[in-house]
Amino acid sequence: MIKYSHVKQISWVIFFSAFVVIILAGIGFLIITNVLFLGFSDFMYYLQKPRTWINIATTIWTASIATILSMSTGIPVGYMLARYKFPCQKFMDTLIDLPVMVPPAAVGIFLLGLFKTFPVNSVTSILGIKVDHALSGVIVAQFTVTVSFCIRLTMASFETISPRYEYVGRSLGASLPYTFFKISLPLAKNSLIVALIIVWARACAEWESLMLFVGGIQGRTDVMPFAVYLDFVGGKLGWALTTSMFCVLIAIVSMYAVHRIGGKTHVR
Repeated sequence: MIKYSHVKQISWVIFFSAFVVIILAGIGFLIITNVLFLGFSDFMYYLQKPRTWINIATTIWTASIATILSMSTGIPVGYMLARYKFPCQKFMDTLIDLPVMVPPAAVGIFLLGLFKTFPVNSVTSILGIKVDHALSGVIVAQFTVTVSFCIRLTMASFETISPRYEYVGRSLGASLPYTFFKISLPLAKNSLIVALIIVWARACAEWESLMLFVGGIQGRTDVMPFAVYLDFVGGKLGWALTTSMFCVLIAIVSMYAVHRIGGKTHVR
């Protein structure tokens, strides 16, 4: 005979499982309806156009460069925040998290002000660096928006590692650089790979700061999210839907990789 408590437990699980089913069904329905709305023939038509692949390639390589810059900054900063205490720590954390909390459009405005005033405008002029209506500006915006995510993710990666491994290495005569590169980084490898994927996917999805800081020109600065906006405003719904499908595909592949690797991020 089934006990009443077991029935309650099963009912409780079914109740919450229903929400999972509803969310999954809603997301699936959203994707399927848009695929049907676009149509297979139209999708193949836009797929054969060089512009589609140029947008994809531009998105991938600009996001990759921005991710390399973010990881190069985020790993040392995240490690320091995970291992050491600083004066005014809370204030520092607040400043570092600002790009996460501030709307990306506001980040774009701040970047515009930064690059239009001295000394940054003088430096970029001397070096011949152009950020408005240029891919270099796209990379700057992607980096600025993602670097705070990267710092928090890398900080969490190092926090999962017990400091005692580093203490043992130091006690055996290992230098700080050796300890970092031979002990800390290898132990945090999977978590850092997850962080890299998330940061890269976020860079691929950025467009609001680009709209205000860089400006949109088809064939020059139109990474995929930006291309969706430009095509929609221009009444090219087929282009916008096709590009959106690729944005969704990148997100799915990225998150699948995160979940596959994420299950191996613990220290054995």
